[in-house]
Parts: sequence; structure tokens; C-alpha cells
Amino acid sequence: MGLTSGPNGAKAVFKEKFASAFRNFDSLNQARTCVGVSRVQTLVVVDGNVLVMQVPQAVTTFRGYVEVMSNAIHGAILAGEHVVVVFDEPEHLTRAKQEEQAKRDARRAPQTPQCSDDVARPCPTSDDYAKEELEASTTNVYLMVKNHRKTRPRFYDSLFAAVLENLTHMFADQDCAWSLTFDGIDARGMNRPVDAPRELGLLSSHPDVWKPVLTRETPIGEGDLKLTDVCHRVHTVRETHPESKLAQVRLNMISTIDTDSFMIELIAQSRREKREDTSNNELTLLCLREPSRKRKDPSQSTPAHYTCVDIAAFYDNVMAYMFGSRHLKPEIEARKPLAALLLSASIALCGCDFVQVQGLRADLVLPCVREIARNRPELLALMAGVMTGEAGATRNASDAIEAVVNEFVTSITGLPRMQKATHNASACSDLQILRACWTTAYWSAREFKDCHQWGFSHAAVD
Repeated sequence: MGLTSGPNGAKAVFKEKFASAFRNFDSLNQARTCVGVSRVQTLVVVDGNVLVMQVPQAVTTFRGYVEVMSNAIHGAILAGEHVVVVFDEPEHLTRAKQEEQAKRDARRAPQTPQCSDDVARPCPTSDDYAKEELEASTTNVYLMVKNHRKTRPRFYDSLFAAVLENLTHMFADQDCAWSLTFDGIDARGMNRPVDAPRELGLLSSHPDVWKPVLTRETPIGEGDLKLTDVCHRVHTVRETHPESKLAQVRLNMISTIDTDSFMIELIAQSRREKREDTSNNELTLLCLREPSRKRKDPSQSTPAHYTCVDIAAFYDNVMAYMFGSRHLKPEIEARKPLAALLLSASIALCGCDFVQVQGLRADLVLPCVREIARNRPELLALMAGVMTGEAGATRNASDAIEAVVNEFVTSITGLPRMQKATHNASACSDLQILRACWTTAYWSAREFKDCHQWGFSHAAVD
């Protein structure tokens, strides 16, 4: 999930190169307290898909899932008065994701028990199941989540309806203002007829506050993009409806494990920097949940924690690296959003859910992007097409992205132990470059629905 990991992956490289933007915390509440923003002023946006997938295998009952989810979201509520949990919307999910989903399903397939009609099933395998079956102690809901894509929608709807009810009881006797909203859930839960389509929308403790904010004319299919969209919509409320309860928000905390958010948030920050009144910009923390790591040597073990990234500081550090200074002439300052787009496209090529060029490495690509950003302004300017939402202009960015790949190949040619990487990177195709163009536009909230025309041959309409 997300960008290619490892010591040469984007996350590791960013932590090393731009370390001052990173800090670890034990909890979201600790991170918020350290920033110095009050709970009333804090919005926490959580990737719900990640939340469910991180439940331990030992938890196999529906009630167990309710408790684990309630505890996790309770931690978010302690950090911020407003919590929004976002989910993918499968019917609106880009077809470019089909290839990656097929790979994930194939990896999970061997774990699926073989069931027959004459043997008691460990879990349902379709959407056709009742509340009694879901809540039975003999039903292994872990398998429903991990191995059976068709069972998840009804399970998610039922689970988070139960979680909202559970947390409402938990906070009933506490003097603590809070709002909790699930974005991308059918509020009918288990009451939806089996043969009825899902009606995705909001399930909220305060629907009067959140429904006007999160009702979208154009649905967003992937939760990754919703994380940023929610923050943007709350900011808009601050500027247009100062009387709203949401107008107090000054801190966005984005909780996920998906490293695509590095690039999505970098691009989003470039837009925030262009606002007329940047003094009114909110602070955004990308909070990446890290699991506990056990080692033979106890001193090398680490508990579960959050790697938190100050996105404004991250953007500032990246741009200082790209252009050599934090004090730039206006004409160079104008290139910063373009550099963010070129870096995103180049990091995408190093490996993400949509494209990968073997041989490309984030640590070695970074200086290549810098070279183009500093010294090839005519190529960098082509990245502006990505923000137009026009296919032709977006394709024009191919020349800039290809220049990064060529610079990479030149920079590693002849280096020890880099022969294979040189060969593989040299084989980068026009279709891979095209995919990188599409991915950058997608991360910029300018999705092209006809993705089969962007090198995703598997996504062609049947």
C-alpha cells in the first residue's frame, strides 16, 4: 500500500533529508499537545480502511471488532473535538486501481479456507447474511474482512453503526464536546435489504453540522484523497461561515499508514501556499501509524507510535532543497508548485499502486528532480498542465518526467553495482511515463476517468 518502502524508499529518504519536519509521538493527543493547539481547534481525519485492516488476527468476532474500533476512534476523539473517518467508495474507485486490487486479492487467496454447503462456514462469503450470523460468536469476521471483498460493505456499514452507538454511550456521562462522522458508509447498516444497492453517504453524531460540508457533487472513490478533501472543506467553512462550530479548527491531523499521502499533501500544501491570506492557513500534521517492532535484542524493539510530519515544514524543506534557498526571487518562487508536481510524478515512478519502473530509487531520483527544477525551467513549466484538468496539457508533462528518468540513468551509468538498475531504468516506456502523468493529476484531485487511455490497459471497459 502506498509508495515503495525500504531504506531507499520515499519515506526513509524524506525522514533523512528533511528530518526537521518529522517527530515521533506515542499518541495523537500527545502530538496535538506538543503542537500547542487546543482540542477544540483540532480536526482528526482517519483512514477507515486502514483502521479496519490493522485489527489483529486474534480478534475474530463482531463484538471484538466493535471494541477495537471504538478504542482506536476514542483515541482520536481525545486528540480532536471533530473526528471524520473516511472510506473508499468502491463504485467510484478509479479503474486504474484494479490491477493493484487483483494483486492483493491473489496474495490473500491462499489464506481463504475452503468451505462447502454441507460444512459449517467459518464466515459468510457474499453480501447475503443477517445480523444474527454476523454477531454469532462462531462467525470469524476476520476472514470476512481479509479474504472476502464482497462481504466487506455490509460488514463496514454494520460495524461503524455499532461503533457510533458504542461511543455515544461511552461519552454520555462525560463533559466532553465531540463529533464523529463516517464518510462513505450506508447509514442503514444491517437494515439494508440484501438485494438493494448501497447508498453511501454520512453516518454522523452531528449530521446537521457535517452533511452540508461533506456532500459532494462529484464523489471521491479513494479514501486517500478524501483525507485531504475533508481538510480543504473545513477550511472553506472557516472562510465562509465563521459562525460554524468548525470555524475554530486550526489543526488538521491526518491519520493513515498510506505513504501516498506524502505526495498528496505536498501538492495540497503548494495550493495552500498560494492562498491570498496565508496567515489564515491551518497547520497540517500527517500522522503515520507505526506498528510495534519486536527484536531479539530488546533494546532494538520499538513500541507502536506515530511518525508525525509537519506538512508546511516538509514542503518548506523540500523546496529549499530544490532551489537552494528559502529566500527566492518571485520568478523562482512561482516554480515551487511545479517542482512539487515533478517530484510527485518521479516518486510515483519509483513505485506506487499505479506505476513502477524497476531500477528507479527515491534516494537517487531526488537530486535528478532538483537538477531539472533548478536548471531546466522550460521543462519544469510543462508540469503546469497537470493542474488544468485537460488531458492534452497533462500529457505535455511527459517531457519533464522523461527528463528526470534520463538524468537518473546518466547519473548512475558506470557506478558499481548499478548495472541492472541502469538497464531497467533505461527501459522505462512511454506508457509508464503516461501513467505517472495520470497519477500526478489523480493525486492533485484532477482524476481522468478514462484511465485506459493513460496506459492502464487492464482498465479498459469490457
